[in-house]
Amino acid sequence: MQRFKGQFQYLKKMQKILLLLLSIWGLACTNGQAQEKIDATKVEELVKVKDMQIVDLRTPAELQQTGKIQGARHINFNSPDFKTQISALEEAQPVIIYCAAGGRSGKAVQQMKELGFKVIYDYSGGMSDWKAKGKPTVSN
Repeated sequence: MQRFKGQFQYLKKMQKILLLLLSIWGLACTNGQAQEKIDATKVEELVKVKDMQIVDLRTPAELQQTGKIQGARHINFNSPDFKTQISALEEAQPVIIYCAAGGRSGKAVQQMKELGFKVIYDYSGGMSDWKAKGKPTVSN
């Protein structure tokens, strides 16, 4: 019985991974560019994907106050060289972007599309949603 339970759990994990990979592949195949609004649960799944880029778009003060999602790179959306900094990311690799509550990330999506990014996940709930759900953060 225990053996079957272990096999079942393994199959459930594989199913989740397969669905995640299929969704990424499906987004990548839609006219060269894709953007999807995602929630905290999807962020937690996606951060485990190899080569996933995560970008925190908030100001340094906001970042210092609340921390950031594990693995996120800080690029201040309000910085005069935002486009230069965001251009340093890999355009062909998927990227999750978030800010405090979705305003800046929505604007950043458009700029990133213009720069040729292929798959952009917009965590539109942002850090306010992340914290409200009790999700972990790290400091700089």
